[in-house]
Amino acid sequence: MDAVRRAAAVLISLMIHAVTLALIALGVRVIYVNADFLFAWMIGAVLIGVGVLMCPRPPRLPVDAEVVQRSAAPELHALAETVARAMHVQPPASVAVRDLGMTCEYVRTGFRDRSLVIGLPTWLVLPARHRVALLARAYADQGHEGLIIGAALTTLTQWRESLQGGGGSASHLREEQHTRIGAMFGVQGTPAGTYEAAGSIGRVVGQVLGWPVMLLQRLLIRLVRADGGRRTRQQLPEAHAVVTDTDLRELSELMEGARFLAPVQAAALRGATTSAIRESALERASELGMDTGDAGVLTAPASSRIDCELSRHYARAIRGFGLIL
Repeated sequence: MDAVRRAAAVLISLMIHAVTLALIALGVRVIYVNADFLFAWMIGAVLIGVGVLMCPRPPRLPVDAEVVQRSAAPELHALAETVARAMHVQPPASVAVRDLGMTCEYVRTGFRDRSLVIGLPTWLVLPARHRVALLARAYADQGHEGLIIGAALTTLTQWRESLQGGGGSASHLREEQHTRIGAMFGVQGTPAGTYEAAGSIGRVVGQVLGWPVMLLQRLLIRLVRADGGRRTRQQLPEAHAVVTDTDLRELSELMEGARFLAPVQAAALRGATTSAIRESALERASELGMDTGDAGVLTAPASSRIDCELSRHYARAIRGFGLIL
């Protein structure tokens, strides 16, 4: 069954690429057959332009993510590489952070490289053992779509964003993260999301035309996840080289419903320092009976050094939390 889903995903992806190439070919043919007509040149140029714009491009980091250079965070990079090698995973080409990200992701950047993207609010409150578990889970959950399917998903994303608007700028993504976190706290009056902002006739038309694209994208994602889930289950045992099942279970409990966010926001509103917020989080974890000691590949002093490396990013993220009122 997994092989059938994979084959279906590849077939759909090839059809998407064929449509993109067909637009370019149609534009060239329109110009070639009707070279004497200016209108034909205009139509052909539009078709070619749309086809070129929708051509697959190398995946990039989320636009609201900031790359942390190795020279500025050697401990963090060393930890990311150590966990990756222990799990027999390609080490990340770069490490980035997101101010309002709730997860840790191992995403494809470029056709061959991958990058580790860490959500700062989550990373800040986790003990050393659970930080390693977070990285291990991210490596195990890495996308397995491959080049053909991944490029097709990128093309569909470009189509959907062009038709429905939004989603492409850093300010929009930060606004969506802001809205999502506000919803977790039950906050009223947060900025409107993508669909709530639709008001003009052009946006409405884009929404209507974008629905088939969105449905096709979701279908392709479901097919990929079905196969990716199997591969994740095969990869997860590799995590036992650096973490235990207890660490993974406790991490899931801590992240369930993002319940740790409320104390972080309350502390941010009180003007608490980064170290005070982290110490409070570690105390709560200890009260829950969780082990906050050293992990096999990350000691408490090394974890503290990572916090020092990320102090500037923490300060900005905490200020962002303080603005969610």
